[in-house]
Amino acid sequence: MEFLSTENTSGRLMELQPWISMCDSRCAFCYFPTTPTVKVPIERYMNMLKRELKMYAKTKYVKTSVFDEIVLGGGTPSVLSAEQMIDLIDFCKERFTTNDEYFIKVTGSSKTLALKKIDKLVEYGVYQMDMGAQTFDDKIRKMLCLPDTADSVEKAIRHAKKLGMCVCVDLMYNLPGQTMESWISTLKKAIELDVEIDAYSLHVDPGVPLEKMIEKGIAPRQGDAEYEKQQYLTAHKILTEAGYKAVGHDRFSRVEWHFRENCLNCWPWGGILTTGAGCFMGYLQKFSYSNLEDINEYIAAVEAGRFPINRLSESTDEDMMRRTMTRLYLRLPVSKKEFMEKFGTTPEKVFPKQLQKLKEKELIEIDDDEIRITKLGEVWKGNIAWEFASNSA
Repeated sequence: MEFLSTENTSGRLMELQPWISMCDSRCAFCYFPTTPTVKVPIERYMNMLKRELKMYAKTKYVKTSVFDEIVLGGGTPSVLSAEQMIDLIDFCKERFTTNDEYFIKVTGSSKTLALKKIDKLVEYGVYQMDMGAQTFDDKIRKMLCLPDTADSVEKAIRHAKKLGMCVCVDLMYNLPGQTMESWISTLKKAIELDVEIDAYSLHVDPGVPLEKMIEKGIAPRQGDAEYEKQQYLTAHKILTEAGYKAVGHDRFSRVEWHFRENCLNCWPWGGILTTGAGCFMGYLQKFSYSNLEDINEYIAAVEAGRFPINRLSESTDEDMMRRTMTRLYLRLPVSKKEFMEKFGTTPEKVFPKQLQKLKEKELIEIDDDEIRITKLGEVWKGNIAWEFASNSA
């Protein structure tokens, strides 16, 4: 990535994501490349994670970049002590330029987020805690091998909220055995807890434990596409009536700041500097990358002074035009002026058939300034995104 030796002239704020790629246990649906905590030399891994961060921090591109979010992802960062998490955040703050309004987010589970640990994180200045709640139905939680109970999740959330922390939870629908009543109950509990919500449908990836559980009849099969759609529409209705606004690809929010979050609104021209074993969400300029998944291989690469990148792809101008159109999937408008500035042409000239088709189906609106998704388009935003995939042209 020779561009790391050049100046970042994008003018866009970026997100910094150090990954703690380990978990005490594995959820049945999880496809993330994590390692059991007991098999990780934690101190050595943390040292190599800092070394990788330092390698990026020394480059001209990163030196001329400004970050507005530091996000501890993974994995389950809360397997670390509060002191270890704070030490890592301090390390990042000392070596990367942040703006005046930067935020710190930490991902965790209630099993590893003891209340005293939450106290220390809040006292330090962590703004948001992200939790993979998934469901408040304990029967389904047990089947999915989630590490904690609905009650312990609720207690952690209430404690964090009491201390003034913003809490965002992942909630899944179309889970095996999930009735509409169970889904509605989970939504109402989340509303009662006053949390931000990422609501998304379960996709059973090949090779995950849940796939075998379904094949063997240990877990029931998911509902069909129509049932999944009805669960989404139910969530949209209940949450919007409760004052939530749909933002981004899966988020329902009542926090004004999330509506203007730069990692969302700057897509695809911002950037996410992701580090750590198995990270796969990194993108800088036209480059997307993922790191080595095996922790030992990751450690060896960093010790040898190499960026531990496993896969690296460079987007062409055509790729970037398609990415720009996926702003619609994120419920964001596509500016015709910016499109012209970036590519020297208009969306209508590049994607005439796709735009005409979506407009006729009343999924998008087009005026002189921008292209935007309609209320109907929100339901079918995934289909809108597919229209701009390279194999659908």
